[in-house]
Amino acid sequence: MPREKESYRDNLELILASFPGKSMLNKKEVATFCGLDYATVNKLFEFTHNYISVAKLARQMS
Repeated sequence: MPREKESYRDNLELILASFPGKSMLNKKEVATFCGLDYATVNKLFEFTHNYISVAKLARQMS
């Protein structure tokens, strides 16, 4: 079983603190959180029907 990257838990904690009670984020929320524009967020992260789970975002940010 692969190990999680060191920064995964830190990223997950930061996202959960910024969006309490949410498990899915839309592209606009991710863009605001990351300080990036919509097009860049669209290229960097894998969205499904314009949403991404908090865990998947934390994993892809690591």
